[in-house]
Amino acid sequence: MGVATYPPGATFGPRRGVDFEFVWLIAGDAEYRFEGTTVTAPESSIVLCRPGEDYFRWDPDQRTRHAYFHFNVVGIPSDWPRISQWPLVRVPPEGDVLRPMFRHMLTWQMRGDQLIRQLTAGHMLAAFLTGQIATQEVSHDKLPDAVEMALHHLYKSLDEDPAKAIGLDDLADAGAVTPEHLCRLFKASTGLSPAETVRLARLDRAAVLLARSNYAVGQIAEFCGFASQFHFSRRFKEAFGMSPRDLRKKLAEGMTPPLPKLIRRFQ
Repeated sequence: MGVATYPPGATFGPRRGVDFEFVWLIAGDAEYRFEGTTVTAPESSIVLCRPGEDYFRWDPDQRTRHAYFHFNVVGIPSDWPRISQWPLVRVPPEGDVLRPMFRHMLTWQMRGDQLIRQLTAGHMLAAFLTGQIATQEVSHDKLPDAVEMALHHLYKSLDEDPAKAIGLDDLADAGAVTPEHLCRLFKASTGLSPAETVRLARLDRAAVLLARSNYAVGQIAEFCGFASQFHFSRRFKEAFGMSPRDLRKKLAEGMTPPLPKLIRRFQ
């Protein structure tokens, strides 16, 4: 599971999926094709991918950002429709259950209970199929205000331009504190320095693109704001324990994509 950001006009696939996957269009529209059926997936919609050949064409006019997670279905209730009749897309209203549960899955992916993840995925699937998706928004735990504001600025900046330079002064200005004080707040509340946080945020995005796009390593390095492919590969290996090329090789052999290095994800 994770979050991916694509440049305008990018595509993903064709691929032959072997499991199920929920995809949440956080920003931008998409066109989704499954086994010859094509549907539109507007911004905020949830796509249910199932085993078979599928393909995504992302928004041609703006960056597309989506969250996703994979799961398996080992049995379904007798009164549910056949899998071939399951809807491919739902457009949830305000106050729906699907997006808060999606955020819950992303927030607890590295430290949460496995049974809770399974129950959450099952709840999401049942709600998606039945259309019973009305609820209220759920907020995340709060960090110090300056850190929250700096992180909001970081993710907003990367959403707008993943290659944009983001310095300590930029984050301190966003947090309305001095650079020195921001460093102390970050270290105390997250265990990371602001610079480490920016670098890991870029590497997390790069890892998703390595797993979920056809872009070359050098292109991904450029998209994610690294000075060179060499610098990107060195930093990536420090964070994930393998080079970008080794990661792609292992993914092709069936390895599960690596978890994000930043536990906190702000949507």
